[in-house]
Amino acid sequence: MQFVKKVFIIITTFFLFSCNSQPEPIVVGKDQCSFCKMMVSDAKFGSEIVTTKNKKYKFDDMHCMLSFLKTKMIEENEVQDVYVANFSSNSHQLINIKTALLLQSNLLKSPMGGNVAAFETEPEMNKIKEEYKATVVSWSQLVK
Repeated sequence: MQFVKKVFIIITTFFLFSCNSQPEPIVVGKDQCSFCKMMVSDAKFGSEIVTTKNKKYKFDDMHCMLSFLKTKMIEENEVQDVYVANFSSNSHQLINIKTALLLQSNLLKSPMGGNVAAFETEPEMNKIKEEYKATVVSWSQLVK
């Protein structure tokens, strides 16, 4: 009976961890953009889509991610979450688009010209907003 219980715990643990829907960190110089196929060169503009089947698509720029979504290579109902890199974070951790604050400015100079940066807090965003003469944008404006 103990053996069956241990096997059950191991299998349950495996499935719980293999179904992790969290994003994977974007690795500069290693990860390739799922849309333009270029190597990710600047993590502060990176983004990631996690599907309902836990497939992860990484992008070097929000512009590439939006273009990818418009191609319908994956259906809207297959997208579980969208993550964007926190521009102000030294580690550029990924934050959910549902809570991200977004700025757009030609002075941001993102890899593929989307020129959109994401932030976790208003103070972080406001500092960059003035420095880059940026405009606040919403996710719904970008996906139009």
